[in-house]
Amino acid sequence: MAGVYGEIDSRVDYHRVLREAADIARRILARNPGNSTMQRIDKELDAMRRWTEGARDPSASERTSIDVGLIAVRELAEATGEVAELADKLSSLNNYFEDWPTDEQAANATDDDFFDEE
Repeated sequence: MAGVYGEIDSRVDYHRVLREAADIARRILARNPGNSTMQRIDKELDAMRRWTEGARDPSASERTSIDVGLIAVRELAEATGEVAELADKLSSLNNYFEDWPTDEQAANATDDDFFDEE
């Protein structure tokens, strides 16, 4: 684990965690299609996928437009099971996407790095 990026230590990890999170969100939506929180999460994860496919770097405005980490904290904080797993992935994805670090930066990041910037 690399602190603020959780299980994400590289772009390869980012894409894997993004796929895993999208799969979980879609499973939850399949069971409860009217869940507006999951609809928003699914939409944002899809945008993150589109903006980074083909080794594309997301623009600064794209990176600041994603709120899945905030949604995870506000809407999923008390969750358990699969939803809690999704919340953890969303927090890591949000932090990584917002910072868009190199593989070396991600692999060596710690929570102290994140808090030192503020």
